[in-house]
Amino acid sequence: MTGPAWDADVLARIAHLHLCAREAVAGWRAGAHRSVRSASSVEFVDFKDYSPGDPIRHVDWKVAARTDRLVIRRHEAETEVPVTLLVDASADMGTGGEADALSGTKHATAITVAATLAMFLQRDGDPVGLEMLGGEGAPWRRIPPRTGESHLAQIMGVLASVRPAGRADLATSLSQIGEGLPRRSIVVLVSDLMEEPAQWGPAFAALSRPDLDIRVVHIYDPAEWELDWRSPSQLFSPEGGAALAVDPVVARSAMAEVVSEYIEEVEQWLASQRIGHVLVPVDGSLDALLTAVIAGRGAG
Repeated sequence: MTGPAWDADVLARIAHLHLCAREAVAGWRAGAHRSVRSASSVEFVDFKDYSPGDPIRHVDWKVAARTDRLVIRRHEAETEVPVTLLVDASADMGTGGEADALSGTKHATAITVAATLAMFLQRDGDPVGLEMLGGEGAPWRRIPPRTGESHLAQIMGVLASVRPAGRADLATSLSQIGEGLPRRSIVVLVSDLMEEPAQWGPAFAALSRPDLDIRVVHIYDPAEWELDWRSPSQLFSPEGGAALAVDPVVARSAMAEVVSEYIEEVEQWLASQRIGHVLVPVDGSLDALLTAVIAGRGAG
């Protein structure tokens, strides 16, 4: 990390991310919430015959009914659950303000969310990795799940260095990432999901497997969804496509229906694969976000 690591702007952004993440994690931990690990974070090993004094709750009654034998199910605790953070840094994530801003844009929210989750996971002892989807300027694209302060610093450096650019290409990215994920792991995608659900939805279906827990942090800008401006404007995507002239006063009522249909389509795709969906506005509370993501359920 030779160049970007010593850039004054990058160092300032790293400090900002550290501060935001520390405050969010400290506030969230004060509520004595549980670990990001799944409640079923134990793995079946084998059976053993029941002996007086063994907990009755561990008796496998189905086996007893079939064989007339009392046996105990033995389990081995999973001490580590690798977590991979997939962060969308496509050009559309930089809309709504200055792309390099440390707050107020989808990109700023996404990297702050990722930094907060990374710090929480590192302090909780879970190996955490990072994969950037789109973007430019980051010294690494992929960081495998590991633990340790130096590893966390590496993740913070990448998040602080990346700038919105290009496309995330969620369908292709999810397909490629799925091949290298470790057994029994958690994946958290942080994205605005501004690609057609019909394109990335099947990729989630292909990625889904019993030992993989997938959660989606869906970043959105209320101003974009509500057409919150007054004068006619030209709308365009930084990722390409023709510009569109829009009168927000005329289009605002229709936009509400479009957004509602879009959210419904997103939720249908994710619910079909039992994927947790958390809607997060750019000005949302990180404390509420942590609660929703770690519980594996939506907050929006």
